[in-house]
Amino acid sequence: MTARHGVRRNPHLRPMRTALLVIQGFVALNAMAGGLLLMLAPDGSLLQLPRDFMHSTLFADFFWPGAVLFGVLGVGHLVGFVLTVRRSPITAHAALILGAITLIWIGVQVLMTELFWLQGLIAALGLVEVIAGRRVTAA
Repeated sequence: MTARHGVRRNPHLRPMRTALLVIQGFVALNAMAGGLLLMLAPDGSLLQLPRDFMHSTLFADFFWPGAVLFGVLGVGHLVGFVLTVRRSPITAHAALILGAITLIWIGVQVLMTELFWLQGLIAALGLVEVIAGRRVTAA
């Protein structure tokens, strides 16, 4: 059986596709909501983040980190989610790229902020996204 765009459906890839949908949907919603809240209140007050949460003096406030979070991670993962739903031929490559971007984002965040539990969760999701993208690519 073939899906849209002539891509064959492989029943062995169903768990990887499901994992990608869950991860991409969760990261998209989380990043878009968090990024939007940081842009709306660059002082971090809507997320109850004190200014000293950020160790780096690279940014005066949370606006630009929020914009990157919203635009790159949030919108990027939303696009990845749509590609996965549509069974696009570039789904696996998008997952690899998005997972790598997520891991880089968390790595930079760990260097610039206080540690908190959500960073570990998002890093783990990014890693699973890379693995799932790699397994889909190899199939």
